[in-house]
Amino acid sequence: MKGGFFMNKKFICSLISILITSNVLIGCTQNKSVAKQSASSPKITSAPSFSNKDLIYFIMTDRFYNGDKSNDIDVDSTNPKAYHGGDIKGVIEKLDYIKSIGTTAIWLTPIVENEDGGYHGYWTKDFYKVDPHLGTLEDLQTLVKEAHKRDIKVILDYVVNHTGYKTPWLTDGKHNNWFHTEMPISDFNDKEQCEKGWLCGLPDLNQENPEVKDYLIKNSLWWIENTKIDGMRLDTVRHVSTDFWKEFSSAIKGKYPEFYLLGEVWNDDVTYLQKYINSGIDGVTNYSLFNGMKNAFKTYGSTNSLVTAIENEGKFSNPTLNGVFIDNHDNKRFITEAYENSEAYLKLALAFEMTYPSIPIVYYGTEIAMEGDDDPDNRRDMEWQKINNSNTLPFFKKLAALRSSVPAFKSSEIKVLDYDSNYIVYLRGKDKNSVIVAMNVENKDCSIKVKVPLNSSEYIDLLTSKTYKVENGSITLNLNGIGLVMLQPK
Repeated sequence: MKGGFFMNKKFICSLISILITSNVLIGCTQNKSVAKQSASSPKITSAPSFSNKDLIYFIMTDRFYNGDKSNDIDVDSTNPKAYHGGDIKGVIEKLDYIKSIGTTAIWLTPIVENEDGGYHGYWTKDFYKVDPHLGTLEDLQTLVKEAHKRDIKVILDYVVNHTGYKTPWLTDGKHNNWFHTEMPISDFNDKEQCEKGWLCGLPDLNQENPEVKDYLIKNSLWWIENTKIDGMRLDTVRHVSTDFWKEFSSAIKGKYPEFYLLGEVWNDDVTYLQKYINSGIDGVTNYSLFNGMKNAFKTYGSTNSLVTAIENEGKFSNPTLNGVFIDNHDNKRFITEAYENSEAYLKLALAFEMTYPSIPIVYYGTEIAMEGDDDPDNRRDMEWQKINNSNTLPFFKKLAALRSSVPAFKSSEIKVLDYDSNYIVYLRGKDKNSVIVAMNVENKDCSIKVKVPLNSSEYIDLLTSKTYKVENGSITLNLNGIGLVMLQPK
């Protein structure tokens, strides 16, 4: 989210109780119907331009690639909180690489003009200008055109909750009542504080004011109309009322019914997350699965919380439109937090993310196992020098290729076949178009006997081409420590 308060955001997440289940089935069918628009019922679509067939690559623009040194204003690459020179032209220059790893959409951190120090984009100075550190409106329009030529969609990060600290709107006399009364947030479970408090001291916009609401909606439509972007990632969604999101989503969907709205709701309570989807947002960043994966894929990890998270997915109206991720700009990078056997666990986590029936969001550099501690260390410059010698990148590319070519991974079904605290076995798809995925999270070999749902005599591992024979309706899997197989019926 913003720069400067990420450690505090960890207290936002609610704890979910650990429930142990032995058989979980989720079937999700995309709803393509459109509800009638009214004040109480926003126009909601299933964003048919996006689906769980997509793969989003998330880029912090300033830290990705410097394609235009003429806009290197106040650049200091030695200062982790300064501008580093990455820009929109740099993203354009790297589109072929982005395409080569299986990406179908890119999400850029906010590109609007920010006040001094806002390299990350979350301290808005002018809602209608591109930040000169990043380029121009024409550069952004070119990026969208070039991305679309490669069948890559573009998502812009968009902030309605607050402005930068130094906004002149606070004192210019022209924007009276545009902000909530200054108030710190001490209790994130208090709805009033959460929606009206000044998050880390950032001036909190008053969306109940019709002028503010109208300004933000018109501004969002202006960006869509002038850039032809395909979606928005909505920042700090839980800090703005659902009444606003209903009107916001209705206004956008009324003109652009296939436009994708992805909300950042930092909470792992699925019922709470669904509340924002009910307001017209297509999907949310799925912190429930994020926490489940973090607890499973590490030394002494356990799959119990991951299975619980999978079970809780049934509370979503359409979980296939949520974003599933293992790291981002607000959290330590996965490989740093995993610590021991970190690259092996990263591969397991990526395999789960890429075979789950939602939309994977891959933070730039994860595909090459970039490290990064708490903010701002998790926003290092993209390490392009690792591209040619990364052990993770070929594995990631193989996952992306399987995900786009194997029918089971395009389906919406997932069923947990078996698990204990050290392993998980789940089924994707159904009948002959199915794949069994088995993961051993313990750092020692294990043997698992799995009852297969099909009357098939043999299965083949999609990763190694090894053949497994079915005996008495079951397969015996001898998994290596931190091991993985993906079995398809022959």
